[in-house]
Amino acid sequence: MVAIKTIGQVLKEKRTQLGLGLSEAEQLTQIQKLYIVALETDDYQALPGDFYIKAYLKQYAEKLGLNAERIIQAYDEGKGITVEDKDDIQETYHFVKPSERVEPEEEEQKPWQHYVPIISLSAVALLILVGVVTAVILNRPETPDLITNDYAYSNTASTAKKAKSSQTVKRETSSSTAAAPTVSVTQATTTAITAQVSNMTDPITVSFSAAAGSRIWVGMTNSNVSAGGQILTDGANTLDGVITTGATSSVITLGTAQGLTITINGTPLDLSALTTTGASKITLQIDRTTTTS
Repeated sequence: MVAIKTIGQVLKEKRTQLGLGLSEAEQLTQIQKLYIVALETDDYQALPGDFYIKAYLKQYAEKLGLNAERIIQAYDEGKGITVEDKDDIQETYHFVKPSERVEPEEEEQKPWQHYVPIISLSAVALLILVGVVTAVILNRPETPDLITNDYAYSNTASTAKKAKSSQTVKRETSSSTAAAPTVSVTQATTTAITAQVSNMTDPITVSFSAAAGSRIWVGMTNSNVSAGGQILTDGANTLDGVITTGATSSVITLGTAQGLTITINGTPLDLSALTTTGASKITLQIDRTTTTS
């Protein structure tokens, strides 16, 4: 059966026959969906001008496989297009302007390959985050506990040090003489100092003496001083802390350094840098006896 249809009807029927949704037609023709709807409803007032109307009609018709020249001619003459219509199909068209029409967004099921880049980027970002967290944890400096004895030494390290000391002793001749013990401050602030203890043999005893009228709390790691520390007062103003055999360091924590005297195996430790009246810390770095020929 021969029927006369508008340009919009012909365009829409062809798009429908090709199984294209509005979003797919927009992607195919590079014409905005709003203008596609206007062309299919013959609402040329919604288009920007005559030049664009003809350009869009030509582009849309060609992409749909229609005769573009025939479409343009029908537009110029303001006539419909004669087409062969099937007898068993009856379509009723109700033209609605785009401004009055609500076109539902077509849901397009995208293949799984579409999400591969997003998944890859997410995985890389996650790996970077895990790497950063791991690096921070592994490189986090250990904070010495000022109260408890948190310095532990493995049997392997102690054995290796003893073996090294034994080898050193064997190499010494009978004419060797022991170097003089020294206690020297290597770093100092008003609240903390670091001291190098050299050429001393075990047992290494750190002696504390508080001036009359002073009340000073003393804590010491890697020693026989209790984990809770000890308070020096007029009634008990001295304390001898013996450093654990083989230990290479010890941290002394003081409630105050004012009125306190410290000696290490009889060698005095210079506390003049500790001018604060509050808590202070002393780190002892211990080097065992060396000999010279």
